Amino acid sequence: MGDLRILRGFTLVVDDDRNLGLDIKEMKLPVLEEIGESHHPGGSDMEIEIMGLGVKAFTLPFKLATHNPEIIGLFGGPPGFRRSFTGKKLVISDEDGKEHEHMFDCRARLSKVEGEAMTAGKIVGYDHEIKSFWNYTEFWDGRVMHRWNFKLGGWDIWNFQPYLPARRRILS
Repeated sequence: MGDLRILRGFTLVVDDDRNLGLDIKEMKLPVLEEIGESHHPGGSDMEIEIMGLGVKAFTLPFKLATHNPEIIGLFGGPPGFRRSFTGKKLVISDEDGKEHEHMFDCRARLSKVEGEAMTAGKIVGYDHEIKSFWNYTEFWDGRVMHRWNFKLGGWDIWNFQPYLPARRRILS
């Protein structure tokens, strides 16, 4: 559990047919952040934070070192329209050399395309953001680590385990 793991490559695939592996400069997985509320109980000297009230909306930022109109043209779309995004990275253990695949698959929208400042002699491109997630599945070595589904009310699998199966049964 404590071995050093090294990132050896990553890519983003859009709609199962556009591999951005040669264009992608950086990518960051969505932040998993709980929604909480502060509460200062009467008779207490200290405020407490009540957590577990949901998860903040996902945002997946990435940068491309290209000026490709095919990618810029993926921005937006009509209401209800979402694209398939698949991110993959290869992680290698520095302790034993084992290779691990960390991957995500989602349906969401390319909601931001922002040109980087142009600098002579530098490769520049565009900053992007993926938002409005309809579903999100994160895999580790082929196993589902997290699965989130808007229609089913949130987490389906959390930390490799089924999450709130009664809610899924009622809402499906």
